[in-house]
Amino acid sequence: MIGGLLKSTSRVALFAAAGLFMGGVAMPSAKAADLGGDCCADLEERVAELEATTARKGNRKMSLTITGQINRLVMWYDDGHSSQTYYGLDNRNSSSRFLFLGSAKVNPSVTMGFQIMIDTNVGGISSSVNQLDEDGTMSAATNFGIAGMNRLNASNNDAYFGAARQVAWWVEHKDVGRLTVGRFDTAGVIQTIDLAGINMIASPSFTLIGGSLFVRGPNGQFYAMTLGNTVDPASAQGRSELVRYDSPSYMGFIFSASVAEAGDHYGAMLRYAGEFSGFRLAGGIGFENITDKLSTAVLNTNYDFAGRPSVEAWGGGLSLMHVPTGLFVQGHYNAISFGDGSATDGGACSPSAGGGCISNYWGQSTTRKEDVTHWLVQAGIAKNWFGIGNTAVYGEYGQTTGWAASWDPAGRTFAAGTGATGTVAVNGVIDSQTNVWGLGITQNVDAAASTLYLGYRHYDIDITCRSTATNCGGAGAAAGTVNKLQTEDIHVIAGGAVVRF
Repeated sequence: MIGGLLKSTSRVALFAAAGLFMGGVAMPSAKAADLGGDCCADLEERVAELEATTARKGNRKMSLTITGQINRLVMWYDDGHSSQTYYGLDNRNSSSRFLFLGSAKVNPSVTMGFQIMIDTNVGGISSSVNQLDEDGTMSAATNFGIAGMNRLNASNNDAYFGAARQVAWWVEHKDVGRLTVGRFDTAGVIQTIDLAGINMIASPSFTLIGGSLFVRGPNGQFYAMTLGNTVDPASAQGRSELVRYDSPSYMGFIFSASVAEAGDHYGAMLRYAGEFSGFRLAGGIGFENITDKLSTAVLNTNYDFAGRPSVEAWGGGLSLMHVPTGLFVQGHYNAISFGDGSATDGGACSPSAGGGCISNYWGQSTTRKEDVTHWLVQAGIAKNWFGIGNTAVYGEYGQTTGWAASWDPAGRTFAAGTGATGTVAVNGVIDSQTNVWGLGITQNVDAAASTLYLGYRHYDIDITCRSTATNCGGAGAAAGTVNKLQTEDIHVIAGGAVVRF
């Protein structure tokens, strides 16, 4: 009987089962010797059933780990004329996602591995909802080309999983560093390094919660401009098809560099992390250069000769925490240049140069953007007061400049009807500044690998225009007049939880 049960696939399970029966109970010796009868008659059948329903990886060489998170929130906004609450949105500060990770030792010094990250990409997400659409507009392409299925507002309509954030393999030598090939995070501009654990709600980006809300005027008019048009496009360390190198850590420093796509996106960064005399310090600085263009529906044989953008960006972050008290301060500064106007560095992206150069990188549009800046400072205290995990209370202040403006002397125009029928044009934008302040709280729940969060942000939008035939945002001013667009402040409160697995 024993020999029949101890097959190679069942031996471990049988011993484990025997351990469960005998581990804490002193059983009579005669009974312990009796392995036949009712006690084990169905054990082999049960083990076979478990093996048949267990997920298997493809081989025994490469390890496989499945991990990820669910991050959903409730978002309330007030735009000066209306307010609304949206429930169950995906939090784009750190989206719901799952990862497949694996590695295998080649020898004591060399390891190979892979990483695949898939996240939610459409439907009710915090960066795409606005006053008119609680789901966010979708194209037919993202709905498998199904005509008429460009919104997710029908009852019982399923959302779709499927955005490939990372798909890459890597090889690492412990003394040389790691080489990564595939779709992965680029090396480059660094934003706030979060030591306090608050970025689930207080992201370094200002556009990922509420960024698609329309800016409104004093009479309630909807401008053809969103909050996201006036702030950073969350482009720091974006994702692309690339080759990336990361050095080993040396005295707390790690150097990284990457080159992406056809060599038209490259960058480098230097980061540091260390702890001394009760203080935890993290910082870094990085640089990126992007000359890539957005691919159009109809390809152009003059692609490489019609004036390519030249986006140069640099940015650094510095974070400090006093570990005994939990007091912290952290922040970053970014600066982005869109060229000097010559024909070889993106000058043709300007309408006055007669070009149509389009790029999505760092918020570039059909008109070459004005040089821009983006900075943020956060401070507070993070402490395990309740015994379940760190509680962080914080305040923050930041500013973005130039994001809505064009380098062209005529300024940038947001045409009437853009984004929704009935929106009012904003003409000739030559400068913009958005001030952001906020406060909030996060609560880690260590036993459940989760974080609860609640945060508020206030957006004060300042738009400067040079009028053409009409005033900035309406009729009345003479052509060439510089004036301010009257805008309402935007308030956003968001609260939710991230549950990791």
